[in-house]
Amino acid sequence: MSTTTAQTTKAPSAGVLPVIAVANLIVAIMFLLFSTPFYYKQLHILHSWPTADAQVVRAEVVPAHLDVPADGQKYYDSDLQFLFAVNGVPHFAEVFSHRSPIIEKVRYETNKFPVGSHLRIRYNPENFSDVRVNAGYNRRFFFAPLLITAFAFIFFIFAAVFYWMAMRSRKAQLAAS
Repeated sequence: MSTTTAQTTKAPSAGVLPVIAVANLIVAIMFLLFSTPFYYKQLHILHSWPTADAQVVRAEVVPAHLDVPADGQKYYDSDLQFLFAVNGVPHFAEVFSHRSPIIEKVRYETNKFPVGSHLRIRYNPENFSDVRVNAGYNRRFFFAPLLITAFAFIFFIFAAVFYWMAMRSRKAQLAAS
């Protein structure tokens, strides 16, 4: 006569789920704390850096200045140079941006700044070569802190789900006893 043992599937214990919920909550709070200096830096730029009218004097696609990776992938940058005046004194600022291995994508972004066109920039009053283009309350300017905050939000959701599961498990255990 053969006997087989019946396997029962148990939900995670009510003691483990709150620990997982708290761990997720701690990670979420850490992400929020980590994002704070990024928000501060962007807000500092928006509120303390003056604006100036700048003229685009150079806009070209250039090979990125970095070591070629082992796979041979080549990257490209937008090389933008701006001329602007502060108290009647002309200043030049150069910005490298839009790095990508797809030259057409970099060219598309670079073409948004035709030579001779004018735009508003924000400049660092302590270092006139440090400028920001399209600085404002938009997703592109706040991309890094928003991304970090999105990760925090995901971990807050995980914490809430695990806490909810713990409460359900605790109620089920109390009802069974």
